[in-house]
Amino acid sequence: MEANPNPSLHRTLGLRDLLFLNITAVVGLGSLANAAQFGLSSLTLWAFALLVFMIPFGFTVVELHRRLPGEGGLYLWAKEAFGETHGFVVGWSYWLCNIVWFPTSMLTVSAVFLYVGGGDWLGLAENPWYNGAFSLGLLWLIVGLNIVGLERAKWIQNIGGVALWVTILLLLGLGVFYLLQYGSAREISLEKFIPDLSDYEVLPFFATITFAFAGLELAPILAGEARNSRRDIPRALFLAGFIITFLYFSGTAILLLTIPENEVSIMHGVAQAFSAIGSKLGTPAVGAIGAGFMTLALVGSFGAWMTGTARIPFVIGIDRYLPEALGKVHPRWGSPYVSLLLQGGVVTVLFLASILGSTVKEAYLILLDMSIILYFIPFLYMFASLVVHRYRNAQKGGKWSVWFVAVPGFAVTLCSVLLSVLPSKDVENKELFVAKVLGGAALLIAVGVGVYFFKRRAGPQIDAD
Repeated sequence: MEANPNPSLHRTLGLRDLLFLNITAVVGLGSLANAAQFGLSSLTLWAFALLVFMIPFGFTVVELHRRLPGEGGLYLWAKEAFGETHGFVVGWSYWLCNIVWFPTSMLTVSAVFLYVGGGDWLGLAENPWYNGAFSLGLLWLIVGLNIVGLERAKWIQNIGGVALWVTILLLLGLGVFYLLQYGSAREISLEKFIPDLSDYEVLPFFATITFAFAGLELAPILAGEARNSRRDIPRALFLAGFIITFLYFSGTAILLLTIPENEVSIMHGVAQAFSAIGSKLGTPAVGAIGAGFMTLALVGSFGAWMTGTARIPFVIGIDRYLPEALGKVHPRWGSPYVSLLLQGGVVTVLFLASILGSTVKEAYLILLDMSIILYFIPFLYMFASLVVHRYRNAQKGGKWSVWFVAVPGFAVTLCSVLLSVLPSKDVENKELFVAKVLGGAALLIAVGVGVYFFKRRAGPQIDAD
């Protein structure tokens, strides 16, 4: 096949693909297990998070995309609202905080997969050779599929989305049967649905489950690869919102009703539920089947984030605020292959750091702490960008209505930033933790801004169009 002298991204994503992308990007099975830690009151907190964050966030993403539907999403929105420097800070923060967390996601997939084999396989959970081979194999499989085209790579999240549905529906069906046979694993009363606001951990927990709804911003980052982004991305987001809400509420409820209080594992709560139900019903194969679908769902989620996140250095490379090579498109497959290779290489290094000797691993854990605040920066900019764009061009809805969406979303995000700085009761050196989080965030942003100004002086920006 003759190479295209002026290659461009292939528009391969339809409504179905974008719907599965949203679902797999947002719904985290770990979030279900995490929510179950706080008992029945977590259902009340889910409802509050839906009202004060997810609904405003969804409206924000839809309106910003309709105004600026280009590749890059949140990077483009901040750049057009506040200027090139702010756009770079948003893109840099979003990319960096995600790639730092990818090794943890890879280890979660490798751990859940062991439940397929039951007790015979679980002994490998701490084996670095197994974790390394499985995780790096998964990483480079996804990178490779993305390089040879999104029309192939999109099936990772599509299959993952189907597997996620099957996982939750299977859990619901088995859970209902379990409840009919044995009753609830914990006491149910109205008082238990009321959060204990005197508990020091409630507010940080609320911030955690609030941002379990994050991920709806990922599809607009890929807008340049959607067949009809103006029509399909808002539709997919609207449909996904209902599905995500159902999956989170129903999944959390089943975990709460089938696993006794204080026994839910944060890391493997859903796999634990399948195993517990299977053992109680005398069908151990249920655990293996559930773990198999869970593994596919987690692979789909990891694939979605790898795919979307790699577009950030790509669009910044087009603007020449990162090396121009990052903005290259493969002449045959129409993929941002240089950006994908860079991301794969960086994640490989970070993953090896996470499983190697204690000194290197501690350095990686410090980097995780340093990147916490970076996670929230793009969301602050998104809500602020909505206000700026609405006041520049009010269109339908006028200017004042925007505050009913932007204020709660911005306030919840800002509170989450403040809560992320507060050390938990398990942290021994609280002053050091605060210094790492605040100083680390400032350092990582400063490094990015330094790269930005160096590239800005080195050569003129070009139009991404």
